[in-house]
Amino acid sequence: MDINLFFQGYDSVNGYQQSILQDIDDCIHFRRCVVTSRDNDGKDRYDPGKYVKVDYDMCANARYEYCMDMNSLLPLDREVLTAMEPYEPTAVKMLCRITDFDIFTYDEAKRFYLHHLRYWNDIFERNHINFVFLTGIPHHTHDYIIYALTKVKKIPMCILAPTHLPHWCFVGNDLYRLYERLDAAYEKRKKSEEDVILPEDVEDYYQALLRENKQQKMQVMLGSGSKKEHARKEKRQIMGYVMRDKIIKRQLSRVKHGLAGAVKSRSLSFWKESRLWMKKDTYCIQKVRHKLKNCMTIEDYEKMAVMPDMTHEKYVLFLLHLQPEATTLPQAGVFVEQELCVQLLASVLKEYNIRLYVKEHFVQPYRMKHFYEDLRGTENVTLVSSDAESVDLLAHCVAAATPAGTVSIEAIANGKPVFVFGHGGFEHGPGIYQVGNEKQCREAIEHILKDGHVPTQSVRNYFRAFVESGICIYSPIEGADPEKVEQSRRSVVELAVEEIRRAYTEKFLRKQDKKTRERCNT
Repeated sequence: MDINLFFQGYDSVNGYQQSILQDIDDCIHFRRCVVTSRDNDGKDRYDPGKYVKVDYDMCANARYEYCMDMNSLLPLDREVLTAMEPYEPTAVKMLCRITDFDIFTYDEAKRFYLHHLRYWNDIFERNHINFVFLTGIPHHTHDYIIYALTKVKKIPMCILAPTHLPHWCFVGNDLYRLYERLDAAYEKRKKSEEDVILPEDVEDYYQALLRENKQQKMQVMLGSGSKKEHARKEKRQIMGYVMRDKIIKRQLSRVKHGLAGAVKSRSLSFWKESRLWMKKDTYCIQKVRHKLKNCMTIEDYEKMAVMPDMTHEKYVLFLLHLQPEATTLPQAGVFVEQELCVQLLASVLKEYNIRLYVKEHFVQPYRMKHFYEDLRGTENVTLVSSDAESVDLLAHCVAAATPAGTVSIEAIANGKPVFVFGHGGFEHGPGIYQVGNEKQCREAIEHILKDGHVPTQSVRNYFRAFVESGICIYSPIEGADPEKVEQSRRSVVELAVEEIRRAYTEKFLRKQDKKTRERCNT
């Protein structure tokens, strides 16, 4: 059977991406490969007769109409549109990734969504894609649509999903079931009483999570620099779309591109396209600035928040996620609006005379006014200053809570249970309670109040199970040790080949079994 592969490309230098695909081809001999190109130095070389190279930036910024005649694409039919309906709201919401702000009207967002869907449906159909390999969590509209099309077309898939542990990834076949291999590995290990030996980098991360190693945690989580420097850097990244220097750089680049294209082609079409792009970019800038007028800053939040007394009342700690980020969109699932988690949990905790402390992420530069107002107006909720130390808050809490964030493993490493609302992959570990309704929240809190401590041995076994079920990847553009980069490259090749062979061996066996049954029935 011919394999037609879609491969979500890595950031590549020195032919890194090309070498991965070449090695996969040497093992399974695919007929066709579509790859989203993120070539940083132009050294990846692909045979146009075998490869379809798609520009990643074109997809991420929804610029299909600037690069092709949309009339050349297959039209969308009822079957595809209907099958994609459950995925459409999430895909549309992800359009905020273009500017880091949710600025598009419904009609504008729908148009972008349909452009993405039409383009990728055409790619899948014309190239007869029958295996999809994703090298990250699909958190842009285009790669989430790729994921969704893979699901609705029932195409075998493998996902490498980065985690809170630097360089370590889940290996899964479904974005919302990343826990499956980890759970299976933990089931084998959880009764073991032997000392658990972790790889050096995982051991360092585990130790950094412990309360007594507070300074080490800051170094692991933030790298070099202080919290203020980290917040300043993050704010510049999120607010970059409307920063004057970045606007000038972006617009000048487009002017140069348009003029160079016009001179090379001896046609004004390139220049006209660039002018149109700049006009739309200016429109988006104006929309973002208008949006900011309806936002509150973290300084506004601090005026509502308090420094808590951690020793005189029972509380559960809810640490808000930085947004936009993949741990909420898409991994929080239906709880991407974090106030929903707060409202559900606060209501149940009140029955047990337990307060819900909600703490803002210290690098979140803005939120919509109604977000903070809704939180402040929720009964049984205390807004906690972002300056309060999360480590100390965790030490005195009854439990922690998160959609799908780092706190899920930080809490259990320190013996504290945690409520998880989303699908980050760690939702079934020791002391972790996945909840989504009042009944589940009550059952979890009653179990926690009865026996809330999470044994260290269980947690270390869980970390070991993660190592055994996951994969470690070092990027070639991060300045990592070349040996680690090469080992990572080989690991990706081996995994891709193994997953493709497993998917199609099983598919072949199922077909053979069906034929056997049909013969027996005859």
